[in-house]
Amino acid sequence: MVSIIREAGIRVDVTMNSTCDGGDWYAEETLNRQIGFIRDMHEQHGIEAVTLANPFLIEQARQTCPNLEISASVLADIDCFSRAEAFALAGATTMTVDTSINRDLKLLRQIREKLGVELKLMVNEGCLNKCPYRKFHMNLISHKSHEERDEGNAFSFACGDIIGRDAGQIFKSNWIRPEDMRRYEGITSFFKIVGRDMMPSKVLRCTEAYLDESYDGNLFDLLCSSIGYYGIEFRAHIDNKALGRTNFFKRTSTCNRQCQRCAYCAELADELLGYGWITREMLEDMGQTSMIAAIEAQFGGSYPVCRSFSKTPLENPFQSL
Repeated sequence: MVSIIREAGIRVDVTMNSTCDGGDWYAEETLNRQIGFIRDMHEQHGIEAVTLANPFLIEQARQTCPNLEISASVLADIDCFSRAEAFALAGATTMTVDTSINRDLKLLRQIREKLGVELKLMVNEGCLNKCPYRKFHMNLISHKSHEERDEGNAFSFACGDIIGRDAGQIFKSNWIRPEDMRRYEGITSFFKIVGRDMMPSKVLRCTEAYLDESYDGNLFDLLCSSIGYYGIEFRAHIDNKALGRTNFFKRTSTCNRQCQRCAYCAELADELLGYGWITREMLEDMGQTSMIAAIEAQFGGSYPVCRSFSKTPLENPFQSL
């Protein structure tokens, strides 16, 4: 597989970013096996990079493979300069920072310039800001990956309940609109798209939107994780271009995150968020190809504006068609 990827002119980055491998994680046998695997993949198969979350593994990998690109995973929770510095000293040469600092341009620039590392930003992850479930969710994924089983959707719906009680959480999340990527000039040109567990339609749509640095449609069409699931479950809609006409990026990239004293995000939700919006993109992401054909046949290839577009979630928005 590595040779096939390399023949296509694509660099290979092996991801080993588990946040928990159980009680034997630091046993000598386990460590030797993991580091040996990284060394063999680098020396025998020519992989250019490895992504790790554990700083101890980063240290060991750097000692073993001095010329390998080692990236600190987003699961390393690099959300401040001191943590970034610790991972740089451990041997990381690139970092996918915690999404909570995605819009902190000053901090990102400091990390980039003072530590000399390449930064990567996850642009369309729709996790809650400072999500209380995140650590436990990532640990569950780590354990389930060994069992080759999906982690399920319990955490997504738990986060959805929080959004249902406070729709402003959608804007407090740390995604980056395609149109705002140009604001990171001089900081990074490396943007990661989330969605490998999504339908191919969403992966392709997001890729095209971020390459074009523009999207004319529903913001939920681009977001993944809990906010993305919320959008599909309640047929939620936010006009991406309308959001761009607000002061959103400047306001959220310079605020002090004292949300208990501010109602800005809640007010944006009141102004821009609606429910019961049926689009081809939403149906694609649900895998509802038969419904796509039926609606386009009924309405001549177009999609009607939902008659009951609402400011509150609908239990079954399709009834309004």
